[in-house]
Amino acid sequence: MTVEELVELVENMALQHAYPGFDVRSLKLGLPAEAVNSPVKLFAEALKQDSTVVKLAALRWFWERPGVARRYAEAIAKLLDDPDQWVRLESVRSLGRLSDAEESIAIRVSQMLNDSDNEVRKVAAHAIWKLGCKNEQVLNSLKKAAEDPDTEVKWKVEKALRKLGAYL
Repeated sequence: MTVEELVELVENMALQHAYPGFDVRSLKLGLPAEAVNSPVKLFAEALKQDSTVVKLAALRWFWERPGVARRYAEAIAKLLDDPDQWVRLESVRSLGRLSDAEESIAIRVSQMLNDSDNEVRKVAAHAIWKLGCKNEQVLNSLKKAAEDPDTEVKWKVEKALRKLGAYL
């Protein structure tokens, strides 16, 4: 399968599931075996596509394969700057599954505690404690985020601080 075929497949599947009132970005597509069993490079290339649903399909594919995702952590981390909040959310989720990620990845994820989207901030707090990084910059970001106006975000941040042994 080529990246062009994957793009066409994912966009057609998204189109088939689109209906008024439903955000197709929330759909976790059940890709056919031919696509799922494709080489890793195909999904790494899909991360670079313009289509939001294609990037999401690739990120969710990596999420299910944290061992493989570890090798592509930098490519996934680049999507933390994506304009679409769903892409940022799935990027954080994927990176949060990398138990032995580099410190630079944890720092990038901690910057997502300042994201405009509440869900991204919640997932970032959870991902930080899963990454287990006790870097001073990461802990300072968590402590600052403990003042978040959203109570769910605040609760996730406080839990992350407790899990990391750095509760206020």
